This record gives sequence, C-alpha cells and structure tokens, in this order.
Amino acid sequence: KPMPNTLLYTSYMTRIVSTRPIEEGLAVLLPCFWVYMHVGKCMLALREQLGDSVERPPEFDAWIDMYGGEEFEREVKDYIAIVDDAAAKGGDEETLKKMKEHFIMSCKLEHMFWDQAQNLMSWPDFSESK
Repeated sequence: KPMPNTLLYTSYMTRIVSTRPIEEGLAVLLPCFWVYMHVGKCMLALREQLGDSVERPPEFDAWIDMYGGEEFEREVKDYIAIVDDAAAKGGDEETLKKMKEHFIMSCKLEHMFWDQAQNLMSWPDFSESK
C-alpha cells in the first residue's frame, strides 16, 4: 500500500487534474517531472564521479539512465513549454494564481514524498494485536 505522503501527494494531484481547469492540472503535475529530472542528473553526476567504486543493482543504473538522460530532459523541457503556453493563453489573473498555488503545493508534497523514504516513514499500527 502507498506510504502516507505518497497517498497525500497523488490524491492531491488527482483531485486537481480531475476537477480543475486544464491549466491548473498541467501546473500541479510539473514538479514531479522536474524533480525527477533534477535528481536523475545529480545521481548521474555522482555515478560518474564514483565510477565502479560503488556497487549498484542494475535497476538503479536503469533509473539513473532514464531520469538523468537527455531524452527525459527534452521531455521535461517540452512539458515546461506546454505549461508556459497554457499560462500565456488561458492565464487570467485568477488562473495564474491557482497554477502557482498548485505548483508550490506539489513542490512541497514532492519534498515530503522523498523525505518519507529517507526517514522510513510508515503508517501507524492500529491493529488489535498490540
């Protein structure tokens, strides 16, 4: 089952995408792509720095190759352009304000998503066996 902040984050994105105008939906999804690209590039640089001095499962290298690669960067830049275009074309003052709010909230939730893994967050146990 999803970890607590994963459920919070995905529920928030799903709610915005399914109930709000498309411009807001585009903005709420952007941090996920952008952060994965950034993390992938940082991990790619670290992998190059460390070379073979550290053992990694092949799945880790595949993840780094995908999110740190040029193709994913192009896709992210294309998505940023789509969001910028949506803001320019459909962006009355209220829409732009909401896009910014959703973008910032997704940045916070993205941070919480990564933080829960680093801190091994888990659900409270309310089972009767305790």
